[in-house]
Amino acid sequence: MPNDGKPARISPDAKECISKLRNEFQVKMSDDLSTSLILTGAFLEALKLVNNLLTMLKKKQQKQQRLLVIQSLKEVEKEVTKILDVLGLQLPCSYNEVLLQLKEKALTRAGLVEDDVIRLINERAEVRKNKDFLKSDQMRAHLQAKGIALMDVGTETIWRPCVPVQQESEIVPSEGQEVPPKPETA
Repeated sequence: MPNDGKPARISPDAKECISKLRNEFQVKMSDDLSTSLILTGAFLEALKLVNNLLTMLKKKQQKQQRLLVIQSLKEVEKEVTKILDVLGLQLPCSYNEVLLQLKEKALTRAGLVEDDVIRLINERAEVRKNKDFLKSDQMRAHLQAKGIALMDVGTETIWRPCVPVQQESEIVPSEGQEVPPKPETA
């Protein structure tokens, strides 16, 4: 509902979709909690409608038509979210929140702060600019060993947490264990 207390004005397709979702959800939940069946039928139709509405948003439209599409999207999303929440499939936080939490854990594990990573990214950019790709690769590998993955996206480098990777130089055999020979390169 909009802030003025009036019901939201949505498209007939969205109204029908929401009605089908509610009805089908109630019927299938009453039928021995058929969770897998709930995620088909009207639920899939709702996802298709969302995709169609998003496509419509990309097209040039009058302001009133655009508002109708946006409100329809909001209402369908609310209904889908309710169903996912009941099924226990709704994430407690957003992708961005999860990514921030993972980044914090990676930084703590690596003994770094984000400013350190940004500084290293900038240093690596300078090294790459000077075409010292061996050193650039070494810098990337050093951070990856600490659980920080660098990703070059166009002209920008971003970082994401990753599973720390052991570097060959860090692998130390235990007593009585042989060091495997390095593979020969041609």
